[in-house]
Amino acid sequence: MSSISSICGNIYDSRGFLGNGCINVNENGFIDSVSKLPKSEKLFNFEKYIIGPGLIDLHVHLRGLDLSYKEDEESGTKSALQSGITLVVDMPNTKPKLDNQKSIKLKLDSLKKKSYTDYGVYSSIPKNIDDIEEIVKLPIAGFKIYPEDLGNRIEIVKEILKLNKLIILHPEMPEAEKINDEENILRGILRGCNLESAAVYYLHKMNSNAKIHITHASCPSTVIEAKKYRYTVDVTPHHLFYNSYHEGCYYRVNPPLRDETIRQNLLKLFLNGYVDALCSDHAPHSVKEKENFKTCPSGIPWLGTWPWIIFRLVKYNLISISDFFYYISYSPSMILRLKNYGLIEKGYRGNLIVIDKDKVWKFTETFSKAPYYGHFLEENYGYIKSTFIAGKLVFDEDGLIEKTDTINAFNN
Repeated sequence: MSSISSICGNIYDSRGFLGNGCINVNENGFIDSVSKLPKSEKLFNFEKYIIGPGLIDLHVHLRGLDLSYKEDEESGTKSALQSGITLVVDMPNTKPKLDNQKSIKLKLDSLKKKSYTDYGVYSSIPKNIDDIEEIVKLPIAGFKIYPEDLGNRIEIVKEILKLNKLIILHPEMPEAEKINDEENILRGILRGCNLESAAVYYLHKMNSNAKIHITHASCPSTVIEAKKYRYTVDVTPHHLFYNSYHEGCYYRVNPPLRDETIRQNLLKLFLNGYVDALCSDHAPHSVKEKENFKTCPSGIPWLGTWPWIIFRLVKYNLISISDFFYYISYSPSMILRLKNYGLIEKGYRGNLIVIDKDKVWKFTETFSKAPYYGHFLEENYGYIKSTFIAGKLVFDEDGLIEKTDTINAFNN
């Protein structure tokens, strides 16, 4: 099978520096070979720059459907390309909620038509046990458990835990959701770390054999509790870098931001290898919604920039370039049980990014509909020059943005 493109430069993935050479992608969009010289006449030469696997964000809220005024599959995934993210997995708290076959099919159809990246979607816990059988026939990434599910849908959760499906837990007990409109310092106290670790323990007691992933852990105790049961766990940039002294609606998130001591200890656990992956929890809302303090919904939008806030850890030699690819490419692919993402290897999807590791820059614009408040002040390290999906150039620093044949990564 002939190569449709050769992307050449300094090749890295989670295993480290693989040498200076060319990644040759075939007409089906998968890596055909890695060679010293290009094997296609369509050559992209990035001799001075890093080429690595496309990044994976396993926790995003693209909204869409009846919430398209906040964000939709097109605007969100265009932002992802801007960050070098080539696969996103969408959360099911949409409108309509993704807790039945009909609404999941509707969402998958919208992603197929509009997504600029490869994609996947989680199902919510259904209202009725009888819906489980129909949902598992669909190409979903897994099931998402929210705090409310640990109360009013606990019997259905027990059935879900018996399945050989990825289970992702929002680690808070139902009581946490009663607390919203206080300032972030008080929210961090009232929605305490005990509610997070208790949720992890509670799920384990229900089914000690289930394969569970803990998402957006905000407390060191949550990470330690998860590791006790050999669960995988991810953290977000906002819990690593922001503390609860960041006030107002634009920093209101669930789980809440924590005090500075907790934040520093969570960062230390991450740097010491206790955390398995990073994700954004990109959660866009309209300007109008975020301006009313009493009613403003939780969430920080930053799909278009967050990996390059993380890359400052590379800049300061706290993690390596290969670590960066491990936490935002290879490990997410393993958690998601994907066999052909996350490495530069023959047979893997030809989703690739080109990085200028030395560039320092500030965020100026986004394809997202959501206001990226605060991120305009952040200094970013490392810069996306180009993004490829299936070997095709879909984004570059000169403003190119193209849609290609993206796929549901869970469509086996």
